Amino acid sequence: PRKVERPAVLDRTPRVDSWAKTRTTDESVAAMKEQEDAAAAAAAAADNEIQARAAALVESQRKSVDTLTLIRERVEALPYAEMAEALRTEGYYVRDNFLDKEELIGEMEQEALTMMVGDTLERDLSNLESGEFTTAIQGGEDQYADLPRTVEYIVSLTRHMPPMIDEQKALDGCLLDAAASTGTLRVFDRKARESSLALLSEAPPAREFGLANEDNSSDLKKVTVLYFISPVGWDGKCGGGVAFEADGSVIAPARDRLLVFLSDSTLYRMEPFSGREGVDNCSYIVNHLLRKSTDENQA
Repeated sequence: PRKVERPAVLDRTPRVDSWAKTRTTDESVAAMKEQEDAAAAAAAAADNEIQARAAALVESQRKSVDTLTLIRERVEALPYAEMAEALRTEGYYVRDNFLDKEELIGEMEQEALTMMVGDTLERDLSNLESGEFTTAIQGGEDQYADLPRTVEYIVSLTRHMPPMIDEQKALDGCLLDAAASTGTLRVFDRKARESSLALLSEAPPAREFGLANEDNSSDLKKVTVLYFISPVGWDGKCGGGVAFEADGSVIAPARDRLLVFLSDSTLYRMEPFSGREGVDNCSYIVNHLLRKSTDENQA
């Protein structure tokens, strides 16, 4: 008889006792349940994140509306007849406790300091020894993310102060533009000032008086509005402020102080800030309200 050979394919076939173990029905169901639970948890987390973002957006919008409304109300509450008379006779007007809301003032102060610490402000190279840093307030999505309350202050003040001043007819027939202004945030840093002074061989000369409007034929600046956000503890020994040539007065920085003066006729100069140990920074906002063009004023 012919010898039967073992087929080679059997060598490649697992032995009966070596087949891979299969899952029981219960195990399969449990695995499927585990996958479903994981998917549900991931979906719930995504929903929670979306809801959190939506809530944050709503809160941000509410905060913005509240801020714009508060500033409008505070601007409209100013005694404009008194302001107009002061501008006519003295060239400037001072109002303390302007916003009168410490929460908002603190937010604006923190925005300024965060910008400086984050190295996003530019050094004032025109007065290097001043220790001041600055940035133009232009709005836009990126800047609003860093300076929301400051941008809202500029927007609301620019929109609502010009018509109130115009009603008093205090600007020699000029009307102010309620749709445009030039705003700047400035922050003083004591350590930066001391570092700059250490490099000088002699003390810097006294600053000269000048006009905020450098050329009335082409410069539209008409009214300058300064808002001081001095820290708690800032006093007369810390320096700073605005000096006026006409009467020799100096309006010192004070928290929540508003200073208004005529850009094209009131001679002024910024006094150097110095600070003191433990009181290193002071910020303020400069907003130049612009006159309308000649054609707009004649219309």
